[in-house]
Amino acid sequence: MKEKDYAIVSKILDSFGLKGEAKCSIETDILENITRQKGFYLRQGDKRVFMEVEYIKEHHNAVIIKFKGLDSPEAVKFFRGWFLEVSRDDLIPLEEGMFYRFELIGMKVYSTEGEFIGVIDDIMSTAARDVYVIKTEAGKEVLIPSAFVESIDKDKKEMVVRLIEGLVE
Repeated sequence: MKEKDYAIVSKILDSFGLKGEAKCSIETDILENITRQKGFYLRQGDKRVFMEVEYIKEHHNAVIIKFKGLDSPEAVKFFRGWFLEVSRDDLIPLEEGMFYRFELIGMKVYSTEGEFIGVIDDIMSTAARDVYVIKTEAGKEVLIPSAFVESIDKDKKEMVVRLIEGLVE
């Protein structure tokens, strides 16, 4: 599979307990993208290894995952900081008009007047709504709240936003 065929759903934070369990972050809005998996691709840089799962349980704002073959805290600590990825085909399909973050990263952004603003470089979550970090051709960052999005065309990888005075300067 190519790099673009994977989606990050979690990250190993640390070992948990004495049986080789891993405490992992939740990097997806749909918890089932983690809890229903029978295995994950663990990745750090260009290294990727598939690990089967014995069990997964929720734990506060994280998940505890027991990987087959990792039977001690020391074995888990080797993978601390590694991302847990799944094939994009294994993600739960979203309703019409909803998008995974990775689908928006790299998307071209235009104003309703057709002016090219830049490319989505990152997405920040705030208490109120998501804010898109758009990198302009000049290398400047522009922040646009999701409330200003008029349309998204996933096939064309384009987003159209309504600008107000002072939003982009």
